[in-house]
Amino acid sequence: MSRPSTLFLCWLSLTAVAPAADVFERHAAPLVKRLANDGAATKELTMVEASKLKPLAANIGSPCIVLKTDAGNYTKALVSWGLRKSQGTEKPTPLLLLERYASYRGERLDLTAAIGKDVMLFPGFGFDFDIGQVVPAGQGADIEFTAEGILTVCGEAKLVVLNGSQLPVADKTAKKHDPSDHDGVVALDFAGTWKLNADGRWLGELDLKINEAGRATGSFTSDESQNAYEISGQTGSTPHNLKLEVFLANTQLSVDGYLWTKDKSQMAGTVTMSGRKFGFVATRVTSDE
Repeated sequence: MSRPSTLFLCWLSLTAVAPAADVFERHAAPLVKRLANDGAATKELTMVEASKLKPLAANIGSPCIVLKTDAGNYTKALVSWGLRKSQGTEKPTPLLLLERYASYRGERLDLTAAIGKDVMLFPGFGFDFDIGQVVPAGQGADIEFTAEGILTVCGEAKLVVLNGSQLPVADKTAKKHDPSDHDGVVALDFAGTWKLNADGRWLGELDLKINEAGRATGSFTSDESQNAYEISGQTGSTPHNLKLEVFLANTQLSVDGYLWTKDKSQMAGTVTMSGRKFGFVATRVTSDE
């Protein structure tokens, strides 16, 4: 039996630091759509050009691209270049790595068409972001990778390259509410972004907006599907209690949570779906930009 060829992979990412998932995810579907529609289109991206781009944040090693696909969906992706050298060959082959991507449905931005990570694209092949699949060149791809190591756009797809984060810049002069600067709990202490884990079944990010009267709105973005679901709710009978309804695709998730009253960085409680109760914990996300 012959021995398989030894593969040598050298990834030419800008840094070796793992991506910061929350910054990538905060470039949410509405922003991706606006960037893809309004941004300056480019037909190709080389490794040298990519190396000059700012990443979304300091702890992300690779540049981000957005696309409007030929099917009218909207995609964001982190990309990096690499080399593959097989045993017995002298010249390595260039590769493109799709580190992470998420495609949102054009007519329903709260739903994803495809998501994935760590996809190797070999020269002569393309990638269809509408279905999340590697395809032969000329077979419906939105991007293709050439033998010269160039990422090219295909057909009616539109490619926009991002140079750094496109999130709105916070007003530095505005006083930001700080849950830790006062005793007791007020309604605004619930506001912010939270990483939710409900019984290990529902994992994702809660983005909560709370007014002074305790009315809650926002969204829940699933880690698994990257779909975003609307939220509504109200503070409860005690100041540190919050009740939420998460409107999933085919059902509803009721959240009954309690904010820790000391540092206010954690919430815990129960979620109820179809009459069954489960426990949850949520941790406040602080800005890393």
